[in-house]
Amino acid sequence: MLLNFLALVVTGVVRFFQPFSIEVTRVHMLCGFAVTVLIGVHILGRLRQMRSMVRGKGGWNIMPIVLSLLFSGLYWSAAWYAWPGAREVVGLSYESRHKGEIFRHRSDVLGEAGEAGLYAFKLATERSSIDVMLDWTKAGEEAEKSVAIWVETKSGSMIETLYISEGLRFSEDVGWEGGEVKRGEILPVWRNRYTAICGVGPDGLHDAISGPTKNHKFDLANNLSSRDAFAVYVEVNVAGDEQPSVLYVGLVDPESTNPYTLLSLLGTGEGAFKSGSINYDLSDLSSVRGVVDKVLVRTEWGGK
Repeated sequence: MLLNFLALVVTGVVRFFQPFSIEVTRVHMLCGFAVTVLIGVHILGRLRQMRSMVRGKGGWNIMPIVLSLLFSGLYWSAAWYAWPGAREVVGLSYESRHKGEIFRHRSDVLGEAGEAGLYAFKLATERSSIDVMLDWTKAGEEAEKSVAIWVETKSGSMIETLYISEGLRFSEDVGWEGGEVKRGEILPVWRNRYTAICGVGPDGLHDAISGPTKNHKFDLANNLSSRDAFAVYVEVNVAGDEQPSVLYVGLVDPESTNPYTLLSLLGTGEGAFKSGSINYDLSDLSSVRGVVDKVLVRTEWGGK
C-alpha cells in the first residue's frame, strides 16, 4: 500500500506541473485503484481496533467520526466549489497556467488515428454531421507525422478544430525530430488560425485583435444547421524529410448534390510561423507529396 501510495503522490505531482500524459494518468489511476482495494483490506483486518476507538467503557464516542466527516466535507467542498485558497492552488497547475494553448475535442467530436489513416467525425444534430477520412500511402503509414484538421468560414475565420495529433494537444513546446520545438513550427498554418480560438499567438503572447469574440460562434454545428458553406483544411508535416508542412483544402457547399468532397493539395506552411500565410509554390515538394493518398469529406446537412 505504501509503494502504491508513493506512486500515486509522484504521478499526482507530475500531473500538476507537467502537460497531460496518458502514461502518467494510467499509472495514477491504477495506483489509486490499488490503494483503494488495499485500504479496504486494511480496514477489514482492523475492524475490532476501530470499534474500540468509538466505543469505550464510558459508552459511544462518535466525535472522531463526526470530525472526520466534517473536515473531509469542508475540504471536498472547497475543491468542488473552488473556494478561496483552493482556487489559488489549482491556479498554479500546468492546466490552469496554459489553458489557452491546450486543445481538447468537443463532446460531439470523435478523432481516431490508425496505421492506414485518420478519421474525424462530428455529430452536430440528429440530422447533420461531417466525416473526414484521411488515407495514408504506404510511405505515409511508416513515417512519423503530425496532423491537424479544422474548418473555416468562406472568409477565412477558423470555426473549429476537429483533430490534432496527440503530441501537440497540451503544450506549445513539443518533441520533434529529436529535439524540442514550438508546435507552430510543425503545423504553422493551423497554429496561426487557432489563435482566433484561444486568443494566444504562436509566440505565446495574447492576441487581442484575432482573439475570441462574443459574436463569433466557434462551432461547426451552426454552419451545418443553417446550411452555410465552409472550408475543410488538413495540414500534415512529416518528420525527417526536410520539407515544410503541406496543406489540403476543400470547399463544402450545401448546394452540391454530392455529399462527398475530395480535398486538394493547396500549398505549404513554409515561412508561416509568424504570419500563417500559405506558400502556394509546390515546385520544391518531393517526398511529402507521396504521404497522403486522399482526404475525403462526407457531409450531412441539417436545417432545410
